[in-house]
Amino acid sequence: MSLKIETSRIDGEILLVRLSGSLTRWGEQSLDEPWIHDFLCRGEKKLIVDLSGIGPMDSSGVQLLYECFAAARSAGGELRLVGANTRVARLFQITRLNTVLPFHLTIASACEGFRMPGTGRAG
Repeated sequence: MSLKIETSRIDGEILLVRLSGSLTRWGEQSLDEPWIHDFLCRGEKKLIVDLSGIGPMDSSGVQLLYECFAAARSAGGELRLVGANTRVARLFQITRLNTVLPFHLTIASACEGFRMPGTGRAG
C-alpha cells in the first residue's frame, strides 16, 4: 500500500491534508516530504495533517512527519496533526515527539488558535 494524499480547505485559510496508506520505508515506496514543500511554496501557512487513514507506520514515518513540521515552521507556517490511531500515537509517545509536535483529537480542535498572519494573535 502506498501513501495517498488528499487536500481540502477549511474556512478558506487552513489546508487539510489527509494522508492514507502506509508511512514506512519498506515496500515499493520511498518516503520523502516533497508534498509539504509544494504546499509551502504555494504560500500555505496553516496546515492540518489528518493521520486517521494511516495504517502501517514505522520510525521513518515519524521522522517524515517531524521533518514536515520543521519545514512548515522554518517557512513561517504551522502544521498540526490530528486523528492518530493508537499504534501511530504510540510511536510518537515512545520517541517523546508527542511533547514537541502539536497533536489534536479532532479537526475542529486543531483549527482553534491558528495565528493570524503578521499579528502574532490567534485567529
